[in-house]
Amino acid sequence: MKLGLWRGCAGMLVYLAIAGQAAVAADQAAYPSRTVSIVVPTTPGGTADLLARLVAPKLAALWGHPVIVENKPGAGTLVGTDYAAQAKPDGYTLLLTFNELATLPAINKHAKVDVVNGFERIGKIGTLPVLILANPKVKANTLKELIDEARQHPGKLTYASNGSGGVLQLYTEMFKQEAGVDIMHVPYRGALEASTAMLAGEVDVLVQFASGNVQNYVKANRTKAYAVASKERLPALPDIPTTAQAGLPSLELEAWYGMFAPAGTPQSIIEKVNKDFIQVLQMPDVRERLNGVGMAVDTGTPESFDAYFKNEYRRWTDLIVAAGIESN
Repeated sequence: MKLGLWRGCAGMLVYLAIAGQAAVAADQAAYPSRTVSIVVPTTPGGTADLLARLVAPKLAALWGHPVIVENKPGAGTLVGTDYAAQAKPDGYTLLLTFNELATLPAINKHAKVDVVNGFERIGKIGTLPVLILANPKVKANTLKELIDEARQHPGKLTYASNGSGGVLQLYTEMFKQEAGVDIMHVPYRGALEASTAMLAGEVDVLVQFASGNVQNYVKANRTKAYAVASKERLPALPDIPTTAQAGLPSLELEAWYGMFAPAGTPQSIIEKVNKDFIQVLQMPDVRERLNGVGMAVDTGTPESFDAYFKNEYRRWTDLIVAAGIESN
């Protein structure tokens, strides 16, 4: 009698387990069946926010359910990143962020989020190339001349950034490391303020994203452009050499943007979101808008983005620790 009862209970447990797995599989197959939230860990108006608001309505049209953008700024990008990491891993909370995610733990002593193990990588969206710029009053006319001047007068030249620990400081510190130069850091509140300071001659050098506005500054001769830190020249600025062509073959920098989900999100959902946002990014009107801000669409598989992100994490963590960089 007891054996029969045990068998009955065991059978019920097996049935419940199978039923539970079937329910999960059905939910994944029907994904999404309700509103999806894309978390952006910055204030409205930035590039990450622009991307989210560009793809959200397109995804909503594909999925037949609303896709909303939630801006959760604070502590750099820590507040929004931590919020997304703690969300339920069911595909209904996604994170659209940028390369600052790879630097967050090393640069912010208050960060407890595990950016490597706390997220699934869905896919890379695109990149903004990075230009090495200077105020026109700087004597150097080539990257080699700039490096020579900096070596001859250590600490004399100055560079602007978007704050201590900001991405523009990290880019310039990488340039300094590769070039073997000492240039004095002058932090500003944001990237726009840093650009304004360089254009006004308050500082000499700026290593900045090659956005549409920055490219226009170069075309109007409001700033000198020594090199683009990419493998290829920019179509909009064909006369500007790459860093390899200008004498720094190992220096490559880019601002990248990508989509993430909380760790544990089912692989079937990761792959669906990846496939669908790649479809959105290939739409002519989306490509036109991205071209207008200087962004190169650069998509791939979740696996390729995972490998890329982990390499970025190691690369920038090593630099931050070696240079002793901390956020404000």
